[in-house]
Amino acid sequence: MVTLAALITCHNRKNTTLSCLGRLFSIRKDIDVYCVDDNSTDGTADAIREKFPQVNLIHGDGNLFWCRGMRKAWVEASRSRDYDFYFWLNDDLLLYDDSFDEMLECSRIMEHKAVIAGLVQETTTRQVIYGGYDTSKHLIPANGELNEVCRLNGNFVLVPKYVFERNGLFDPIYHHDLGDVAYGYETHKNGLHVCTSRKYIGCTDAALQSGNTRIRLNGVSVVKRFNKLYSPLGSNPFITFHYLNRYEGVFKAVLFFIYVHVINLLPDCIWSRISRS
Repeated sequence: MVTLAALITCHNRKNTTLSCLGRLFSIRKDIDVYCVDDNSTDGTADAIREKFPQVNLIHGDGNLFWCRGMRKAWVEASRSRDYDFYFWLNDDLLLYDDSFDEMLECSRIMEHKAVIAGLVQETTTRQVIYGGYDTSKHLIPANGELNEVCRLNGNFVLVPKYVFERNGLFDPIYHHDLGDVAYGYETHKNGLHVCTSRKYIGCTDAALQSGNTRIRLNGVSVVKRFNKLYSPLGSNPFITFHYLNRYEGVFKAVLFFIYVHVINLLPDCIWSRISRS
């Protein structure tokens, strides 16, 4: 029997998380779910326990965010059972009826030796919004074929056992972002493929996505700007340095480290002129 594990991390969006779990179990009942609730204050954990007692609920301290929350779920799942497939799932994603069938079939085509990135549409426009980017840094739309991904998005991703045994978990240095991108690059480094699904597997609302600038926050004091930069929802220069040094070289890592500090020291009026030029 094929064994599947879904990994989810959530924080303070109870209705969204419950909707995701309800949809997930309506499509696939033979799946084990490992959900990290990162210390929600809106009753998410209690609601999950009440409505979905089959979920393996894991508690966070409120400072895990996406990458570390997903890593925690993955650690728990891999210790509990030797799964054939792991699915990363964002709780703001509405899965289509055939989403798991499509992902598993794509994996079969790749002989279960590739990461499969599920292509996600924007709810209203129906345009591709997540999945993966090609070498030209363009989002890859669904075209009925498996397409090689250069930069991976982690919204709905299948990692077969074969890949997991070679890649392992997310690098623990990543806090909120970059962990999924790095996992894709690590897969390539290990001589394996990262491919898109052949069609869209779900949709999400662009309004639910964070619009905050990671690298530079405008209209605030320098102190607040640097606090945001170094926060999990910013672009922590030390984490980004680690990422760039590993995958794009030390020169680019050093250059970005200097650049991001300089632009955050500039007044808004000067930065706006530079950014428009």
